[in-house]
Amino acid sequence: MHYQIIPLEMGSLVERNIFQQEKKEIKCGTVWKLGSVITTIKPVFLKYYDPNIGICIKDIAGGTLEKTYGEEKVIYFSDTIEEDEQDELTDIFCQSSRKFSKSYEDVYHDLGWRKTSSESYIFGELEIKELDEAPTSYK
Repeated sequence: MHYQIIPLEMGSLVERNIFQQEKKEIKCGTVWKLGSVITTIKPVFLKYYDPNIGICIKDIAGGTLEKTYGEEKVIYFSDTIEEDEQDELTDIFCQSSRKFSKSYEDVYHDLGWRKTSSESYIFGELEIKELDEAPTSYK
């Protein structure tokens, strides 16, 4: 049996990465308009789940982020990062920089940034569906 955990509000699935360098910090990631978490283990986290806080997907037993749609990239900077550097880091993150061909994570690492965390979250009101077989992905 598979269980599909679906947020009832658009934009309630996010992936967040944090990079640090000295006294600077970048928070960047992806917000999906639609998507779900799939698990083969019956969800029991609802007993303590707060829709305003959400839950880290790694804290859902057997949970994996699946069936995502409508990806939007987001990036935030600490106040200690100058505007010119923010522009360059944004271009790298959005892969619109002509100077770099690697993934933004590799380029940030090459520029001396250290990845301190990478987590995916689901929040808001949720619906849980029991599925007889594994769901198919969005096209």
